[in-house]
Amino acid sequence: MNSKITNLDFKFSFARNSLILFVFWIIFYPGFFSGDSFGAVDMAKTGNLTNSFTASWAIYVRLFSLFGNAIGPLTLIGGLLLVFATTQLAYTLFDKKTAAISSFLISLTPVVWGMGITLWHDIQMTSGMLLVTTFMVKIHRQQKVTHSEILSQLIFGSLLLSFRPNGLPTLLLFSFLFFVLIRKKIVLKFLLMAVSSTILITITTSTLILGLSPINNYFAQEWMRNDISCFADSSNGEGFVEKNIPTIGNTESWRSATACTFLNQAKVSYEDKVRAQKFVPGAWISLFKQDPGFVINTHLQRNAYLIPFPVNGLPNPPFLHSTIEYEYHGIKWAFPSIAGEVRVAVRLWNAIRGITAWVGLWSALIFILLIVLRRNQLLVPFIMSISLMGVLFIFSPIPDGRYGLFVLIVGQMTVLGVFVEWFKGNTKQVNHLNLMAPNLRP
Repeated sequence: MNSKITNLDFKFSFARNSLILFVFWIIFYPGFFSGDSFGAVDMAKTGNLTNSFTASWAIYVRLFSLFGNAIGPLTLIGGLLLVFATTQLAYTLFDKKTAAISSFLISLTPVVWGMGITLWHDIQMTSGMLLVTTFMVKIHRQQKVTHSEILSQLIFGSLLLSFRPNGLPTLLLFSFLFFVLIRKKIVLKFLLMAVSSTILITITTSTLILGLSPINNYFAQEWMRNDISCFADSSNGEGFVEKNIPTIGNTESWRSATACTFLNQAKVSYEDKVRAQKFVPGAWISLFKQDPGFVINTHLQRNAYLIPFPVNGLPNPPFLHSTIEYEYHGIKWAFPSIAGEVRVAVRLWNAIRGITAWVGLWSALIFILLIVLRRNQLLVPFIMSISLMGVLFIFSPIPDGRYGLFVLIVGQMTVLGVFVEWFKGNTKQVNHLNLMAPNLRP
């Protein structure tokens, strides 16, 4: 009976939270579109699908846009997926009243609705991480899981993880850490099920449907090229390119100071970068052997937003997008005057991104609540958080708040949930004292 009541309460909360996202989707219809978004739009309209942002994403935008004829619903579907997954996790971490309030409050913030209505594959992958985490929290707490939950949380979440290249590495690292800590056969069973699902969809969509390799070598090497370009710009980098990437450019063409912290502005051409693919992994290994301190320090600076303490002041990564970046693609807001006014909320969240997008800070808060307040249900989200952050720290070519969206949602919703519980406890205590007051009078 209690499970039925909880399920009904979840449905009401999901409907309420979805309504919030739907209202903002209407205001900003057809959503937010960055340069990356228009790459997806082009694939949807032309059918020229690539694995640049994973094959799963390419097939998704093609099919769910009705072959490019309905771009707007893509952002609505992505947003509803994020709301669904966020609400699911809330009901796994808290009692139903706290879950309803905390999921409602986080849905009111641009971290959910602003990200949700942006055409980015990060939204689907984050939803997948939230769903897999929801399921594994139940397993960790030894709760009974249904076949429906296996399909809608574990399997579906694992499929969504394939929407970003770092989804599978994150899941693999999470599976290793979680099993080492728990060491139960049932845990191993479900972890293998999740990993197998992600691998299967990755291979199927890339190899069998698109006829392409599951790994796009050009984009997979971007972080290595950035490290090499950063080193080439240093005092010790003279001659490194000539020695390790022979006949393809030189120190001057590969050097880029901005590659140390953000986008690579090296003069080396795209064609040369393609030709250099067979040399880059070996060159990066040579760089690490020659100067591991330089590589580690570069990643610390580039991904300062992943570190729980300020490296050089508050981090300042790109975060929420709040426009339709290119007008000439034929996509524009239906209500530009209203949208222009309401987007101030997103701009506010961006203005304080030193806090709202500081992934390291929110992961630290999850850890503090786990240890200090003994919130054992946070162990699984914390392991998933550090798995994601570890993969991003090594492989991410640039810093971006959206990459750590899972940590931001979990951290901020958890803090909200704990505050709600504290408020409920104080209110209950005050009400109890008020009821006793007449009996305490002389």
